[in-house]
Order: sequence, then structure tokens, then C-alpha cells
Amino acid sequence: MALLLCRGDLSRLLDFGEVIEAVAGAFAAYSSGQTQTPLRVGVEPPGADGVLLAMPCAVAEPPALGAKIVSVFRGNRSRGLPTVTSTYILSEYETGVPLAVMDGGYLTAIRTAAGSAVATRALAPESASTLGVFGTGVQARFHVETIRRIRGISRVLVVGTSEAKASEFCDWVSSTTGLHAGVASAEQASAADVVAACTTSPTPVVVNEAVRAGAHVNAVGAFTPATRELPPELVSRAAVYVDTRAGALSEAGDLLLAGVRDVRGEVGEVLLGGAPGRQSPEEVTVYKSVGAAFLDAATARLAFEAAGKRGIGTVYEFSADS
Repeated sequence: MALLLCRGDLSRLLDFGEVIEAVAGAFAAYSSGQTQTPLRVGVEPPGADGVLLAMPCAVAEPPALGAKIVSVFRGNRSRGLPTVTSTYILSEYETGVPLAVMDGGYLTAIRTAAGSAVATRALAPESASTLGVFGTGVQARFHVETIRRIRGISRVLVVGTSEAKASEFCDWVSSTTGLHAGVASAEQASAADVVAACTTSPTPVVVNEAVRAGAHVNAVGAFTPATRELPPELVSRAAVYVDTRAGALSEAGDLLLAGVRDVRGEVGEVLLGGAPGRQSPEEVTVYKSVGAAFLDAATARLAFEAAGKRGIGTVYEFSADS
């Protein structure tokens, strides 16, 4: 028997603070060689404007084994369908038997934002009080929810593709978190203490000249070698940290298009003391993520354990052999 966990189930099971700590542990596990995390594999169906990606991973401690299947089909918006869909399969570590199938979209959203929160906690000044958010979608919302839990954020500055979307997002921030939120220009949001770039833009959205000394920038929206949210001038002057060197230095357009071929460290290395963190109050730090399967595995394991304790989810069985 296995569990089916839908988006609603996951929203009840996954506490933001607990996910942040699980993700921090997964970063450390990866950087200490306690995972098997191959680069994702993708296929592009001939004649279709899309890609199907597979992201398997095994984490030794705490043990987690699973794989996420992601599809990105840009033409879906005109069909009234989501551009990105995903499913996660969690398996028993010792036997490989499926334990749960769960909504990969929610899992991706919360673990990605939790990753930025861990990076922000490790790299941003403790006095950080303003958050600049580029984007008004799911990732933007989750970044507000996670980052406000690890820094004393009092004001959120929002940049959207339209003033109406940005205004609606500000209303959500105020009603959900109680924080002050306002529609901002790209320059104003770039000048925040902490910046979160959570867009689907293929070209830079953050303004280099506006990023102040001592700021920390999270960039999570671009995940291909040809797309970027950060201008090359910003990447070149910042201390750059990544979720994984292997992924970022082969897939992150933010780095590759800026000519960056090395980084100061992985977040896990900083947590373990194997790489230095912020070196001065004036230094600008950047965290670049293209997505790491060990973050999915750790979060899925957390959800499955919580589901067992709380009796949440739909039990199902694969058909018996005939």
C-alpha cells in the first residue's frame, strides 16, 4: 500500500519552519557526500514545445529515496493548462517499494523557497528588514513566507508584470502576514536588504546599479543556460553561492552568461564550515539555484512522516500480479 498526497494534503502537512530545517540538513548531506544526486535528465518530444525532466535522488541520512517527474510545456497557457506540472514518487530506502505519490508542484515551491531561506539565514545581514520580490506567482508567495521566518522583515517591495498583479500580491502579503507591502519599481525592489528573483523572465530583472552594499540576492527563476534574472555586472561583483556546483555551472544562465566558471561555495559547504560565508558588511552575496533533487527528497520524506502521524492522505494499492 502507498499514500496519495494532493496539494491540499501537503499544505496541511508541511510546516514552513520544519521544511527550512529539513532543507538545511539536505544541503549539508549533499556537500558532505551523503547523497547520490545526478543531473536531471530531459527529453524534448519531437513536434512539441516542451520538455519532460526526471530528477532522482538518494539521501543517506536521514534516509530518503525518490524521483520527481517534471514537464514544462510553454504552449499550455494558450490551452488553459499549467505550463509546469510535476509528480513526486517517494520510495522505501531499503527496498525501493513506492511509499507515496505526491503533488510535485507544491513540493517544488516550498523546498525552493526554503532553500533561499537557508541561504539567506547563512549569508544575509541579521539586520535585514526589507525584502524585494520580483514576481507575483507561487514562488514569490513562498519566498515571502519562508524569508520572513528567518529575518525580521518589516516591508516587502513587489515588482510584477503589471501593476494590477503587483497590487494584488501586496494585498495578499498584508492580509496573510501582516507585513507592509507596496508596489515598487525594479530599482526600488533591487535596493532591498534581501532580494528574491522568482520570475520566468529570460532576461535580467534585477538592476545592478540599485543593489546596495551588504545586500543578499536569491535567484531561483531561471534554470537553463540561456536564461537569467541577474545582470552580468551584478554576478561579477558579488560573492556567488549555489545549491550545487554541478547543476549551477552546467545549467545556470545567470552564471554562464556572465562568464562565471567558479563560485565561492555551495550552501551546504557554508553550513559545514567548508566554505566561507559573508566576508564583510559591505559585500553583496548571491545565491543561485537551478533546483536540486535532494531538497525534494528531504521534503517528501518530511511530508510522508507527517502524513503517517496525522492520518492524512489517500491509501491506494497497485494491482496484484495476475
